[in-house]
Amino acid sequence: MRGDHVVAEQSAAEFFEGRVLAVDGERLRLQAFDGSDSLNVAASDVYRLPPAPRDLTVNMLAICGRGEAWLPCRLSKISGDTLQAHSANGERFELTRERVLTPSALTELNLKRYFARSESEQAFARAAERAGDPRPEPSWRPAIRERLLVKLADQWFTGYVRSIDSDTAEISLSSAQRSASVALSALSAEPPSSFVGELRRGDFVLLRPESPALPWPRMQVRALNDAELKLVDASGSVKSATVRDVIPLRP
Repeated sequence: MRGDHVVAEQSAAEFFEGRVLAVDGERLRLQAFDGSDSLNVAASDVYRLPPAPRDLTVNMLAICGRGEAWLPCRLSKISGDTLQAHSANGERFELTRERVLTPSALTELNLKRYFARSESEQAFARAAERAGDPRPEPSWRPAIRERLLVKLADQWFTGYVRSIDSDTAEISLSSAQRSASVALSALSAEPPSSFVGELRRGDFVLLRPESPALPWPRMQVRALNDAELKLVDASGSVKSATVRDVIPLRP
């Protein structure tokens, strides 16, 4: 009813806290507490606060209040009024029963899909990280004004060599960080790579980004022939690329 304090599922597995401004049949108009514009949502997607007492079980999926946010969670321990839960990325936290909402059947399905997608993306990220760095080209050494790849933190960017000494190079970048001094081991030749003929399904590569300012994303080979590669990212999106746009990572 009007004035109720609620949590609403704005889209699949995404929640916000607010107050009911108006009721129109099976639709509610809510004002989010974060100050954003009012929103119209289905009454079936709204959970009243504080929640009514419910039976909670270990491993159940729920909607957890953490700070000012409400997020998908899985309960991992129940001890009286104190509970432990973890988010889809594995982060663990404590909360009380009044900060746990039991999902409807539809919301529970959304939570299952959310956790499955997150777990798949994390597994992809771990496998991509284990794939290592670009395979070094035999006898390649960077040259002044050469365009190449440079590793900054854990990502690879396009850069140009400004100067070189025995151990390091000064690189100009198109990204927000305009220059960097890096070890020669943090440099890699641009494609085409001499190793593309060895690529197999399941291998990981770096893919040339749409803009030189963007990092080269890690992708996995889904299919390949002499002219084209089908690559997949962590979200499952498929892209086509030529062998001149990828660098194989160490197997």
